[in-house]
Amino acid sequence: MRTFFLTAALVCTAGTASALCADAWYLRNMAFDRAGYCFGSTLGKSVFDTACSTKSPSLDDWDQRMVSAHKQLEASYNCKINTKGRSLASSLIGKLDDVDLLPTLSQFESSCVGYTGAPVTMTSGIGMRDSYPTGTIKGGDRVNFRFESWGGFEFVETETAAGWIPEGSVSPDTCTAFAG
Repeated sequence: MRTFFLTAALVCTAGTASALCADAWYLRNMAFDRAGYCFGSTLGKSVFDTACSTKSPSLDDWDQRMVSAHKQLEASYNCKINTKGRSLASSLIGKLDDVDLLPTLSQFESSCVGYTGAPVTMTSGIGMRDSYPTGTIKGGDRVNFRFESWGGFEFVETETAAGWIPEGSVSPDTCTAFAG
């Protein structure tokens, strides 16, 4: 019995690390894609826009910090992404298209299961005048927290959307259950 639980824990940890690696690779490279980078790898060409303009993109300070943080995260988890493949198992693909300010993954994760509070609007950026809604957290939603907070805001995901919300907008008090 003890072996079963140990094996299950190792499988869960390996699966989580694999998902974290795929998401970190995707976020890091999404910044380069948005800056017009011309990918050379099969995976980069398959996942990102092929309309490109440079092999030497210039990233703003925010994206540069995010890219550096994800490189460190990938190194600490010894991530190995098959860039010769044509697909990536990232849960973020398609969720960040409307997000202006890309988030940085955290090594820790938690979830609000069965949100019970008032609707919360997720936005494309942090306190920016030109931020716009990217989705709404509604009653019954599962809200995932797995990104670094910044400047009084946190980046969250639901099953269908992702975006920035004021820190504390979703708390354990507004959840049927809170894990993590």
